[in-house]
Amino acid sequence: MEKGRGTPKGDWEDMIIMLTTITTTTTRTAVPISNAAVFGAISVVALIALLIVKELSSVSENRKVLFLGRITSLTIHPLLFAFLMIVYVKVMEVL
Repeated sequence: MEKGRGTPKGDWEDMIIMLTTITTTTTRTAVPISNAAVFGAISVVALIALLIVKELSSVSENRKVLFLGRITSLTIHPLLFAFLMIVYVKVMEVL
């Protein structure tokens, strides 16, 4: 008989190949999802830090600190959009 066609040894080989394929596919899918969670957490922490810097710099009279506050406003908007997208995706997962 052909290898993999009705012999017990062939059945085991086919099962091992199938299991290896499933494990590889699952691993390749799970890693980007965990990376997305890490990048999402980092962006939320960065957003909070930039919001704190913006609020603290807004009460200063120093021109350099006021300029820093305006620069942080430019970086807050994309991070705020990313945060809102994270919240939207999480809400859609629940629903």
